[in-house]
Amino acid sequence: MEVTLETVAGRWFTVEIWFFSTVRRIKEYVLRQEGIPVESQRLFFAGAELDDDGDTERYSILQGSTVLLLLPEDGAAPPSSGGGGGGGGGTKAMVRVVVNAPAALAGKGGAVTVEVDAAACTVAGLKERVQEGTDGALPAARVALMFGKVEMEDGRAVAEYVPPGAAADGTATVVVSAVVRPPPPPTPTPQPPQQPRVTVNVKWGAKAAAVEVSDMLAVKDLRAELGGAAAHLPLPKDGGYFFIYKQNVMEEDRTLRWHDVKNGDTIEIFNGRVTGGA
Repeated sequence: MEVTLETVAGRWFTVEIWFFSTVRRIKEYVLRQEGIPVESQRLFFAGAELDDDGDTERYSILQGSTVLLLLPEDGAAPPSSGGGGGGGGGTKAMVRVVVNAPAALAGKGGAVTVEVDAAACTVAGLKERVQEGTDGALPAARVALMFGKVEMEDGRAVAEYVPPGAAADGTATVVVSAVVRPPPPPTPTPQPPQQPRVTVNVKWGAKAAAVEVSDMLAVKDLRAELGGAAAHLPLPKDGGYFFIYKQNVMEEDRTLRWHDVKNGDTIEIFNGRVTGGA
């Protein structure tokens, strides 16, 4: 999704971010696009400064939202920042999350460790951090994080899975397991509907042959079908013959279905060509 960043000086620009991007990740997008160092950026939304480990879901940042970007030259606080935002003033409850995934992370010792603010970071944000830390080996969209036998829910804060008081000194470690779900099966390519087929008896004098064809076959194309199935019929090599069905000359450009040919019907062949009337 796209969000707009506006500076105190009135300059603005848009960046494209993931729906559950952390604030830190947004700053990295700004660095890549605008060249502004991450450590020089302070982001504010709805009057509150955004914590690096918080994500767009926590701060209700949506498609089209405008985020204030405060730079060092702008001063210590944004205009009209107010006192009721409550952002950035509390003590962070930092925890280390060890994610075990022996199969997916065989080249990384079978595990990866990320450090997050347990209160500010959601499980969805943790998955994004894990994806970044494993170079995509654990894709956020397909990975399930298991705390014991319980799957961690995307919308919940990591703190909900930390034992009470464990992060009081900022050194708590939480161990979880990662399960990578298989990608969804590819959508099958729609196949055109099978055209009904009929078996017709093609008769030339006293000889006959059974030919299976589509009922959407044009009469003029029936000649090609006779080459293999009715090779024993002494048909003129130049195709100088016509077809009769129920005592009527069949129109060359019409299909067998148009002539109402049914399975098991007989089509007769007569030598010569059909010419127009006088």
